[in-house]
Amino acid sequence: MTANRDIFIKSGIYKKGEINLEQVIASIKLHHNIKEAGSIHTFTGIVRNSSKIGKPVIGMRIDAYKELANKSIQKICSKLKQEKDIIDVKIIHFKGDFELSEDLVHVVVASSHRKEGFDTVSKAVELYKKEIAVWKRENFNDGLSEWIH
Repeated sequence: MTANRDIFIKSGIYKKGEINLEQVIASIKLHHNIKEAGSIHTFTGIVRNSSKIGKPVIGMRIDAYKELANKSIQKICSKLKQEKDIIDVKIIHFKGDFELSEDLVHVVVASSHRKEGFDTVSKAVELYKKEIAVWKRENFNDGLSEWIH
């Protein structure tokens, strides 16, 4: 992991452990208009212990078509940054093997006001879940696994 916290981090796909939330927040604070921001909002998606249908999960593997996923993530961020009072948006999605409670994705939004920031975090999550080329393999406690998009 990089020790320098004052680096510009671009939205996209990263290997697990390559960067952390603190670094993403530090990077968003480097935005040239950050002084217009009154809030920074974050969302962190983590591995939960059950699938959507309630099957017990013990871990997960995330894989991505990096070029296509990065293009989609950057398109989402660009679109959201056009909204009123949004200063910056970063979406960082990790790939690799994950255990329960490990971070899978960070969404960070700098906004002039809290309402717009909260709304934009929610929009960003919904958009990346639908639009990016990322697949996950849930590993179940019965030894089976299943790939889902």
